[in-house]
Amino acid sequence: MKLTKLSTLTRVVILIAIYFVSGLLGKSSSFMSGDVALVWPPAGIALAAVLLFGYRIWPGVAAGAWLFTFIRGSPFGFFTVATAIGNTVGAITCAYLLERFVHFKNSIERMRHAVGFVLLACFLGTTINALFNVVGLCYSGQISWNDLFPNVINWWVPNAMGVLVVTPLILTWGTPTILLWNPRRFFESLVCAVGLAIGTYFSFNSWYVYGVENYPLAYLPYPFLAWSAMRFGQRGATTSTCVVTGVAIHGLLLRQGPFWAQNDQTSLMLLGCYIGIIAISNMLLAAACVERETAIRATIDSEKRYRAIVEDQTDLICRFLPEGILTFVNDAYCRFRGKSRQQLIGTSFFPTLADEDRGAAP
Repeated sequence: MKLTKLSTLTRVVILIAIYFVSGLLGKSSSFMSGDVALVWPPAGIALAAVLLFGYRIWPGVAAGAWLFTFIRGSPFGFFTVATAIGNTVGAITCAYLLERFVHFKNSIERMRHAVGFVLLACFLGTTINALFNVVGLCYSGQISWNDLFPNVINWWVPNAMGVLVVTPLILTWGTPTILLWNPRRFFESLVCAVGLAIGTYFSFNSWYVYGVENYPLAYLPYPFLAWSAMRFGQRGATTSTCVVTGVAIHGLLLRQGPFWAQNDQTSLMLLGCYIGIIAISNMLLAAACVERETAIRATIDSEKRYRAIVEDQTDLICRFLPEGILTFVNDAYCRFRGKSRQQLIGTSFFPTLADEDRGAAP
C-alpha cells in the first residue's frame, strides 16, 4: 500500500512509533551521562511530518512526545504535558512560518526556501519547543527559574540541529525532484559516496597522521560534500550531511576524532559548530545549483520554442550584425536563396538587397 493512501489515523500511529524509536536513538547518542543530545531526531521528524501531511498529523507528534517522556521515567504531570504541547506547537509554528513567509516547497530547490528554512524553522521555530520544555521543568520543580535561559539554550541546540539535519533528509526523499537521473549520474553518485565514506572515516577514526595532530582531517569530507550538493541536489546534500553527522557523533561518543577536547561540553560546542556549518552550507549550495540548473533548462526550452516558431514561418527571417554579417536564417530564407544554413551564416546580407533598399539598412 502506498503511503499516500494511508488514513490519517494510520499515519498518526506510524508517526508515534517512529517518534518513540527516534527518541531512543537520540537518547542513546547523548552526552554527559545521557542528559545532553547534540542532535534530537524527534524534532526533525515532527516538523517533516507536519510539512508532508499537514497540520492534522499533530496528534502523532503530541502522543509520541508524551509517550517517550512518560516511558523514560517522567511521571504524568506538567512536564510531560508541556513537552507534548511544546513539541506539537513548535512543529506547527515552524511549518506555519515557512508557508506564510516563504511559500515553502518541500523539495527545498530554491534559494529562498533554503534560507527561509534555516532562519524561520531552525533558529526561530525551534525556540518555542525548547521554551515549553524548560518551563515545564521549572514548574515541575526539576530546575530553578534562575536557570531558565541557560536551559533553554541547552534544549534549543539539539532541537535546532535535529530540524537542520533530519527534516531536510526526510523532505527531499519524500518529494519529487526536478533533477534527471541517468546511468552516468547514478555511477557518479556511487563514486562520490565511496569518497565521502573514506574521507569521513579517516576524519573521525584516526588520531594522528605522520605524527601531526589531525584537526585538519575534519575537512576531508568537504570536497565530497560539495560534490554531492552540486551534482545531486538536495537529496545528495542532505544524505551526505546526515552521514557525516552520524559518524562524527559516533566518534565523539568513543572519545576520539578531531573534536574531542577532553571534556564533553567543549567537544559538543566544537562538533555542533562543525555540523551546523556543513549542514547549512551544503543546503544552500544545493539550492543554488538546482536553481541555476532550472534557469538554464528553462532558457534552453524557451530557445527551442522560439526556434520552432521561427522555423515554421513561411516568411523570410534572418538576423545579422550591424556590418551585415548573417548570424541566423530560417528554413524559408534558405529555400528562397537556394543555399544551406551553413553556406549563408557568416556571409554578408547587404548584397541581397535591392538598390533602393540598401539606403534603409542600418
